[in-house]
Amino acid sequence: MTNKDDAVRTATGRDWTEWLSLLDAAGAADWDHKGIVAHLAAVYPQVSSWWQQSITVTYEQARGKRAVGQTATGFQVGVQRSVSAGADVVWKVITERPELWLGGPVRFEPGNRYEGGGVSGEIRVVKPVDRVRFTWQPADWDTPATVQVSLLGERRTAVHAQVEKLPDADAREWAREQWRAALDRIAAEAGS
Repeated sequence: MTNKDDAVRTATGRDWTEWLSLLDAAGAADWDHKGIVAHLAAVYPQVSSWWQQSITVTYEQARGKRAVGQTATGFQVGVQRSVSAGADVVWKVITERPELWLGGPVRFEPGNRYEGGGVSGEIRVVKPVDRVRFTWQPADWDTPATVQVSLLGERRTAVHAQVEKLPDADAREWAREQWRAALDRIAAEAGS
């Protein structure tokens, strides 16, 4: 049994194979996401809502109803880089050198816009030495993605970029490469 099977069995009393079989037998292949969750909530109320969602997404992926990284609002991807510098140093690079990783200059205050490197967007949330959230829209996309860059650690910092609302699987892979490169540039500038 895999670690994923161990986790679902511990939390729900069944492994993934059992959940997939139960949902197949119930006719879930013909249901949408909400229908599957509603069925799990009605028939298995002892399973937490978080696990009901997780079981539903795993079922949809296993049955080809949902691609990896696909959510109700599009696709998402996360990348992380460990930096051998404190969060304060990394935050200084993020806020004082946005052209290095974001493509252009910007003041990190909610509502401020930026443009550069073929992308544009708007700063939404700024929590110093913690995270920044903003929209991110390449020129050829109809709608923006949402990005959150967050920091965790003191002497050594984990820098994580979570990109959501991507238009498709190809955009997901492209965004993964763009944000890996951006985090590498942040890490190099911070002294990693």
